[in-house]
Amino acid sequence: MSKLIIITTTSDSVDVLNNIADRLITDQLAACCQISQPIKSIYRWKNKVESSTEFELKIKTAGVIFDNVASIIKSLHNYDVPQIVAVNVTHVDEDYQQWAQTQLT
Repeated sequence: MSKLIIITTTSDSVDVLNNIADRLITDQLAACCQISQPIKSIYRWKNKVESSTEFELKIKTAGVIFDNVASIIKSLHNYDVPQIVAVNVTHVDEDYQQWAQTQLT
């Protein structure tokens, strides 16, 4: 298995994130997805400082399928420019790594 990564995206809609998570798990493009409690996001959009309540979706997957996961996120997301950020997992329990590997195509 390729290195484990965690991709995050945010949305103001839990339903949107649930749909993305369900699709990724069903298509075996994610081993696990987690949706957080509300967070406050502050950002610049169209030259204005904005603030909104959002939820965060964390996606545990393999680095080699990042593009596939990103494509699904974009196709199901309600934002024009969704956050799609991946971080490499530098340390992972071997048992969890093996479990995650069995969940992915």
